[in-house]
Amino acid sequence: MLSIYLIGKGGMSVHMTARERVLLQALLANEQGLTLQELADVASVSVRTIQRDLPSLAKVAANHQLSLHRGHFLVLEGASTYKLALKEKLQTINAGDFTSDERVGLLLALLLDANEPVKLFALAKELNVTPATVGSDLTKAAEWLEQFGIKLIRKRGYGIAVKGTETNIRQAMSAILSENLTEEAFYEAVYSGQMQNEVASRLLHFVDLETIRLVQSTIQRVKEKHFDDMADQSFIALVVHATLAIERIKQGEQIRMDAGQLEALHKEDSLPVAQELAEALAQTFQITIPEAEIGYLVMHLRGARIGHIQGEPFEQSNAELAGRLKQFIAGMEQDLSVSLAEPSLFQGLLAHLKPALYRVRQGMKIHNPLLEKVKADYAALFAVTAKQASEAFAPLKLPEEEIGFLTLHFGAALERRKRSVSLSALVVCSSGIGSAKMLASRIRQEFPEISSITNASLFDLDKYDPANFDLFISTVKVETNNRQALRVSPMLTADEASLIKANIDELLNEQTITAAPTIRTNVEEKRSFADIKRMASFIDSFLQSVRLVAVDGLLAGIRVYCDILEEEGALSEAKQVYDALLARERLGGIGIPGTGLALFHTRLNEIKRPVFVFLDLKTEAQVASMADGNERIKRAILMLAPEALAEQELAFMSFVSILLIGSDDETALFYQGREREITQFLEQKCREFMISYINEGVDQS
Repeated sequence: MLSIYLIGKGGMSVHMTARERVLLQALLANEQGLTLQELADVASVSVRTIQRDLPSLAKVAANHQLSLHRGHFLVLEGASTYKLALKEKLQTINAGDFTSDERVGLLLALLLDANEPVKLFALAKELNVTPATVGSDLTKAAEWLEQFGIKLIRKRGYGIAVKGTETNIRQAMSAILSENLTEEAFYEAVYSGQMQNEVASRLLHFVDLETIRLVQSTIQRVKEKHFDDMADQSFIALVVHATLAIERIKQGEQIRMDAGQLEALHKEDSLPVAQELAEALAQTFQITIPEAEIGYLVMHLRGARIGHIQGEPFEQSNAELAGRLKQFIAGMEQDLSVSLAEPSLFQGLLAHLKPALYRVRQGMKIHNPLLEKVKADYAALFAVTAKQASEAFAPLKLPEEEIGFLTLHFGAALERRKRSVSLSALVVCSSGIGSAKMLASRIRQEFPEISSITNASLFDLDKYDPANFDLFISTVKVETNNRQALRVSPMLTADEASLIKANIDELLNEQTITAAPTIRTNVEEKRSFADIKRMASFIDSFLQSVRLVAVDGLLAGIRVYCDILEEEGALSEAKQVYDALLARERLGGIGIPGTGLALFHTRLNEIKRPVFVFLDLKTEAQVASMADGNERIKRAILMLAPEALAEQELAFMSFVSILLIGSDDETALFYQGREREITQFLEQKCREFMISYINEGVDQS
């Protein structure tokens, strides 16, 4: 087995194995130190193995002017400049000795790229390990391939090969590269041609670097026109996907897509961008890109983490996920015993989950570089999030990477919740104001949510009523008006801080935040009178369209009402709008879970003004649910809007769709309310939206 050699102090070569490299990186990342058990967990070995490695670790440290301090915690000590130098060397070494996970990644790349079976000894030679080690790695590789529907075949005398469709093999290749090709490694490959990361370098062996550079520059031109704010990792994933597609097309490999899925993707707003992208790539490489490849480009664009997609349909942003999201947040509130009914959390999850769930459904890999840190720093919250997500999104199974992102959303919401409250505290000290101020200073440092602190001596306590303060804290045992003070020391120990925190959490839990989700816009943008007039006109047109109509059957009722809307001038091509509404159900469910309502919605150029109509069915109908399965419905809602909408008009339509999954009373109103009751409710909500819109500022110039 090959080893790594670092050049240490005085130019001397320092021998180091892959495990020692992992251990040193862990110690550098945790300056407070790690226990033997924690190091063993990092390296996936026993504590005894770590103990055997300690002398060699100390030797490497000494050769870089650092020392390994051994106590309850193992700490790497020394000047920060030397730590940084070692960290950089560990990141840039050309490693001939890989970790188990790195070997599995390289092994998968070799097998997926091979056109014929590969012998075991050839793989062992390629990875510089024994055949027995390769055998163990193959077991892990087989498990990883299963998620893509690919089988690993191992036969004596035949060799080792993978079996799967071109689509599955392409997805697996893309996943391996995306997992290992960081932003830094990608930059090195595209711009400098010098790959410092050996694993990423070897994984790129089945794509030509010149090809990946040409793909990157071609996509970059289209990106600047249509999706300039795409996240870096999503951009890399798109480049990797397109590069693999071009390489495989050149080799004569053809990817296939179900005709129904392809037809549905052709109705996506991102189709024109995907077609433009395919045409640009075809011109760059002088090849023909088939329709199925364009379909997969549409999937990548829809699944990308784009801050704002121009022309993104309101129905895909909100109603599709509304039922599941409402259940998800409610479950988190119950498990955490807190209220999370804040607009920013709802909207943030809505914007995040749309592309994320799409990627999961399509088998597209999600890369989360923060996963391990999130699991370590927010272990309890991660566990609760995983539990509630598995229930809310069942039977769809979210990977840990996605659970990590959701955990960050809830973690941020909990922090905002603390900052949003303004608590007051009465601080009493027996030895006078001086020590009380010392304690007050410590409290401010520990608890920023306590914005007002009143200091008092024990003898001045009769001047204050503790009932007027959220917290009553004292350095001596004191009780007044049947309220016991929290007793702490002037320096506030960790245990005492925990006591105060518990009381703050209890106070927060008693508070109920009832604000409904609303659409927030850029508060720095001032509204002109023209903007306000346009928005008022749009909302008025929307309210004028609200009706409750009795129909005999679901589909027949929709078709007839589309004809009526055409006669009234609300749309120009009734059949085209009707077909688009039915296509939405095939693309994703339209039944709102647990409400008895279905939302048929679309945006087209043929629609001239907003429409919001309730069709009251004579008998119940069954439709595909926005969760999985089917829903029995009694009312269908037609929600139509023109294709060309201003940003705030689009925000308003999103606002309306969220109303459909509001409180139980509001949902009941939409399910069984009369036309007048529904209209009055919508008028009130529209007034609230308009007030919020105007209050952001008016530019009178």
